[in-house]
Amino acid sequence: MGHKDRSSEILKVHIDDSEYMSDCMHFLNSLSKKTATYKYAFFKSILDNLFNVNDKYELSFDLLSYSFSKMYWNLIAKYKLPQYQNGKVSLIEKSIYNIISYDNLVDEVDFDSLNDKVKNQYLIETKHVIGINVVGALCSDLNSTIYGFSKDTKMIWFNKDSYEFLIKYKSALEKLNYYAWILWMENNLNIANKEAANLASKLDNSTKRESLEVFKNSLFESGDKLECFYCGKEISLKGCHMDHFIPWSFVKDDQVWNLVFSCSKCNESKNNKIPNNKYLDKLINRNKTILKEDYKERINKLYVAALHNGFILWDR
Repeated sequence: MGHKDRSSEILKVHIDDSEYMSDCMHFLNSLSKKTATYKYAFFKSILDNLFNVNDKYELSFDLLSYSFSKMYWNLIAKYKLPQYQNGKVSLIEKSIYNIISYDNLVDEVDFDSLNDKVKNQYLIETKHVIGINVVGALCSDLNSTIYGFSKDTKMIWFNKDSYEFLIKYKSALEKLNYYAWILWMENNLNIANKEAANLASKLDNSTKRESLEVFKNSLFESGDKLECFYCGKEISLKGCHMDHFIPWSFVKDDQVWNLVFSCSKCNESKNNKIPNNKYLDKLINRNKTILKEDYKERINKLYVAALHNGFILWDR
């Protein structure tokens, strides 16, 4: 089993969370071979997309590669962090530096600032890295119990038990992955002035959220009321805040069904917390009215998972 495999089924269903955690720790500690940071980035891409699975618990390579590619653009172009052992240059690093040179881009440009042509070119050039170098290798390192994959259909999938394990321990696994990633970089990469490198914040910022301004008009034009979702205060489209009902730090995604208008006072008070349960039905009904779908099952699952992962309840 490894990076050359075309596909793999999930080989075993565990009856205990500790066994799934043991498989994850096999990957995260030094027992699995790593010559580049690809596996850490791919594992983070999986965690960031857990709530984008379809009803078969599947995730496409397209979804995963977008997160993966955005992360690497910011780490390499913006922060100049090497990603390969022994001073070698990874395929993604070569691709990024070639694009910057060819398109005369300003050094340290952010991924979200790229125009569509450059962004699409980059995604095309880097997407194959997942299929060639990562998906099979990480699956094997996780003892083939967390996900299965097919390079032909370009999908990975979970079973119900492995998916619920990942959701249940999502925040903890993110932190463990960051910690292992940082240790590996510090021990294996030639990073100047490591003490001042702020690796943790750079890894975290590599997938920072985009501006939410674009969603304001979308919600307003769909018929959402220009009032604070939490306190009911009238607000203007220009001056209102956009709030992730389930905090972005947990979902790592911008979806209209999880966004609400908010006044500045409620938005700043709520911050990174979970709204009281009484707001759940309001959000579900809002989505049903303006988006023609309630997203009830997904929202309830997110809500319970966020609380399990330690997010604090909030009420105005």
